[in-house]
Amino acid sequence: MSGGAFIHAVAAGLPVLGGEDVFATSGGLTVRGHFWKSDGGGLPVLICPGFTEFCEKFSPAAAHLHARGHSVLMIDWPGQGRSGNLAASEHGVHIDSFEQHLAAMDALTKAVGLASGRIIILGHSMGGHLALRLASRYGERVAATIALSPMMVPRPAPVWGVRLLAWLFILAGRARHHAPGNGQRRFEDERIYAAGNNLTRCETGYEQRFSWYDDVPEMWRYGASGGWVAAAYESCAMTTLNPAFLRSISCPVLALTGSDETIVKYAAFAEMFRWIPDCTHHEFAGARHELLYETADVKIDMWRRIDSFLDRITGEE
Repeated sequence: MSGGAFIHAVAAGLPVLGGEDVFATSGGLTVRGHFWKSDGGGLPVLICPGFTEFCEKFSPAAAHLHARGHSVLMIDWPGQGRSGNLAASEHGVHIDSFEQHLAAMDALTKAVGLASGRIIILGHSMGGHLALRLASRYGERVAATIALSPMMVPRPAPVWGVRLLAWLFILAGRARHHAPGNGQRRFEDERIYAAGNNLTRCETGYEQRFSWYDDVPEMWRYGASGGWVAAAYESCAMTTLNPAFLRSISCPVLALTGSDETIVKYAAFAEMFRWIPDCTHHEFAGARHELLYETADVKIDMWRRIDSFLDRITGEE
């Protein structure tokens, strides 16, 4: 869509993506990505959105990286954004296995000519989890990974108990239906900023996230399916909760988190980051889950740290 099509987002002060949409087929599914090519000298960056997210939500990050000479490839994961809906309900999110997400990124990188050569990966939340998985999957090709509030494991515990309940839900034939506690929500209620929300302390940042939906309402998603919950906990148990997997990540990792994190399990950060051989972790005091939409001081410091990290990486290339 052109900038003119995103009238609400532009009015809210959000940049519109340059580049163009790209589509690939993966596992019988059509996957949408967005590729913003740069003629600068930076390495290409793969952006991995989080749960319910889509390419446009990362337009501020993409614009920043593109201005610094990086080509940027973003993805709408299967079942999210414009990559269709795999859930039983109109606005739910379902996936059978996170392997489908990894395969979708494989297909998109091939479609835009990034299936070989050095890359950087940036991911947020669920996308941070998948960024770490892709870093291990792509091995020496990955020059660096940036994980923002990564889902090392979702917040509900214990892990074994949630996995058991999710599989019982699937056995009951409800895999594509909302998991317990993830039921009906009203868009009009969700978009209203409340000081105690668990996403960001910044009212403008909170409200900006919803401007995209005013322009493209069909991208609005909420609530995980029972199948998604089972897939997420299976992926975490095998990878980001597994020291052997984390030790397999050979590239430098910059992990940025907030001290007031309540969306993903906060305790897993320090516990699991220590297993990554080259991991720099910084915690922003008082910040919540959405670092890219946090208060101005957090965003300024976040980008200062990311830019410095990438300058060091690209300087060593």
